[in-house]
Amino acid sequence: MPAGTWAVFRTAGPYPHAPQTAWAATATATEWFPANPWRLRQGPSIVAILARADDFSTATCELWLPVEPI
Repeated sequence: MPAGTWAVFRTAGPYPHAPQTAWAATATATEWFPANPWRLRQGPSIVAILARADDFSTATCELWLPVEPI
């Protein structure tokens, strides 16, 4: 994976609703991107599950998006 800058968003709550909501608010440019001088760059998007309930009903996740300055 090439080096670069990443925007990292942490979520906690109902799974998979919480990370899906974070993805919608960032990657679809509805909230974070319009308010910041960044855009998506080529590269993978990563979802890391940091902690979860035994039944996977809730989880703490990070969404990593590759970004570059506008």
